[in-house]
Amino acid sequence: MSSNIERVFVDYKNCSQKFIETPSDYTRQYCSLYLNRLENMQELLVQRIQQQWGDAYTIVKIHKLTEENYDKCIVIGTLFKDQKLKPSVLKQLAKDNQLLPQPIVYTDESDVIYMEDEVQRYKIIGNIDGKKLLTGITCALLGSDIGKGTFQVEDCIFAGYRPQIARPILEEPVYILFLSGLNFIQQEKHLPQLQLLIYWLSGMFGDVERVSQVSRVIIAGNSIRRESPKAQSTISMISRVTESSDSIEAVKSFDQFLLLLCRMVDVDIMPGEHDPSNHILPQRPMHHCMFPKSYEYKSFNQVSNPYACEIGGFKLLGTSGQPIRDIIRYTEKTDCLTAMENCLVWNHLAPSAPDTLGCFPYYNDDPFIIRDCPHVFFTGNQEQFESKIVTGKQASSSNVNILLKKLCFRG
Repeated sequence: MSSNIERVFVDYKNCSQKFIETPSDYTRQYCSLYLNRLENMQELLVQRIQQQWGDAYTIVKIHKLTEENYDKCIVIGTLFKDQKLKPSVLKQLAKDNQLLPQPIVYTDESDVIYMEDEVQRYKIIGNIDGKKLLTGITCALLGSDIGKGTFQVEDCIFAGYRPQIARPILEEPVYILFLSGLNFIQQEKHLPQLQLLIYWLSGMFGDVERVSQVSRVIIAGNSIRRESPKAQSTISMISRVTESSDSIEAVKSFDQFLLLLCRMVDVDIMPGEHDPSNHILPQRPMHHCMFPKSYEYKSFNQVSNPYACEIGGFKLLGTSGQPIRDIIRYTEKTDCLTAMENCLVWNHLAPSAPDTLGCFPYYNDDPFIIRDCPHVFFTGNQEQFESKIVTGKQASSSNVNILLKKLCFRG
């Protein structure tokens, strides 16, 4: 790096502790997670009900709808989407042995939406677009019980955007560089581009002022490979994939790449779906033994997936792409930016977990609930780069506009 470059420094804080702490009891059922999610989201939904409908309607528990006759009332619960095309173990076995073609998107005209609370489940019909929803979303419905376990919906609201702290005003521009899907298992295809990136960050191309304003690099997953290695087809419920020498060499090459980066700038490394980390969410930081060279630098930071941090007073929150991929699969005609915006409206990072997205069996808290509105919301490993700025419909108690920039990155 050019000797006359002084890289900008901003305060940094890792806010991902809740994604690293995993439950100690793995014998519990996943229903505890749904119950905890409903309990936490109910308070937020009651606030939204007051803003939207005031005290005009009574809030009723779903299992008490049949006890009294309400012309109109409000129910709060968790949505369940019954989908015939949803994958199952038997379908997966058929797929592995080429017995049955599998769909890429799992939504269909035959899908049925239900709402459930701690006790009972009701079928939902009426003014609600089930094609854009999926299992695990908590919401409030305005409507009436029409009998036979069916609720007629007139309107629907979600928790919405959380209050956001005031956006800091920086004295000089600060940039964060995002990368994802580096796929070092096939490094020969893009090694020249990565080398050019190193040259640019070092100031060798002459853009010294811009380069000096890059304070951090966030690598959002799938650095070793973008796709899982293929297992040999078998009727057995167990398939084993041995780690190839190519994977070991890819990890070594990635370590060498990180070494060059860490000599110049702070780097945060998130695990991805196909990286050597635990498979279910949240993914813990990748082990330092894989990075013997770059680990020696203080600028080397192993972080979780999802990942939350504060950089110069700005709140950043994002994932390596698994929750967004799942939302797109189980809803109709949903693109990446829409799925990300929906996560903010639903106030949840991974609403499809644990139904179709693996996660730890939490029973005391749901770490995927968005407690504070971030300034930057990002996801990695998407088809193309896109960005969008959105503002919440309702102002926070301090009248601060809720502003988020949603970013999709691919290496």
